[in-house]
Amino acid sequence: MARIRKQGGATVVDRLAELYAPQVEQFGIMLEETGDALIGAVSDERARARVAVYRLEGLCVVTSHRIEVKRDMAFHERSVPGLCVCTLSADSLSLCPVAQPSRARRAGNVAVFGHGDEPQQCVLHAGEVHDATSVTFLPEWFSRLDACERRSAWELIEEPGSACGEELACVLDRCLCAMTPLFGGKLLDGSSALRGAERAARTAIAWFEERSRAERAAGTREQARLVRAAKRFVALHLDRALSLDELSRELLTSRTRLCSAFRQETGESLGAYVRRSKLERACQLLERSGLNVSEVAHCVGYPRASSFTVAFERAYGIPPSAWRD
Repeated sequence: MARIRKQGGATVVDRLAELYAPQVEQFGIMLEETGDALIGAVSDERARARVAVYRLEGLCVVTSHRIEVKRDMAFHERSVPGLCVCTLSADSLSLCPVAQPSRARRAGNVAVFGHGDEPQQCVLHAGEVHDATSVTFLPEWFSRLDACERRSAWELIEEPGSACGEELACVLDRCLCAMTPLFGGKLLDGSSALRGAERAARTAIAWFEERSRAERAAGTREQARLVRAAKRFVALHLDRALSLDELSRELLTSRTRLCSAFRQETGESLGAYVRRSKLERACQLLERSGLNVSEVAHCVGYPRASSFTVAFERAYGIPPSAWRD
């Protein structure tokens, strides 16, 4: 599905295609040109999926998809360096490389993060619905920004990803959904889609600048960044038994500093946050997937179902099987 283009005399795979080709290839979707967009759909024993893509000026791609999963399946995504702003269903947010919010909405969860070039692998579970609209800019796009915005965009890419607060999320969700026919918007021409994408990026950059100013004024910039990095790492590794020593090593800090910073920023111990994050993910899987209790336990890093059941009942007052019922 990738286009081939000449760049510096050499033929290379178009980097933009890396951002939507996995969905297309793994689900066997045939994309067809519809105006300035690529549209496709498929329904088989694995999933029902629809995809819409805009490739804009070779510097930006808008990808929108709805995936209704019918059976468990491995899924991988490729990536390229750049800035991503996206609105997601709760199921998709749980797989997004950002610090997870205390409570996710069924739809309209907005995340902002910098793409790396590492591939991501996960499992999609039967019963999940993965709705997402994302706009991703390659670094070359930043050259059209003024110096201050350009510096902030690069800082934002280096930051641990974040889920946005409700007020900003509502603004960006409306902006992104208006760009795709999959979620109530119109099929746009390329120039209109680019204006919408740039509006979303500039809104996210302005939010980041405001947050950074507030943290610097309070003298908490580095501490807040460390806590966001810890939350992001936890979100990406819920299927593992996470120790505080491992977290501090991964984040290149001491256990004492990490735990102190986390409690000061959140009012919660890091250990309690890890346990809560695992059990909240378990609740999602119990509600929306066909996994049994032992399988859910494994997905959230409990090697024994009995240990998971004890932890679950201690937190919610009922065993996992009763929660599902």
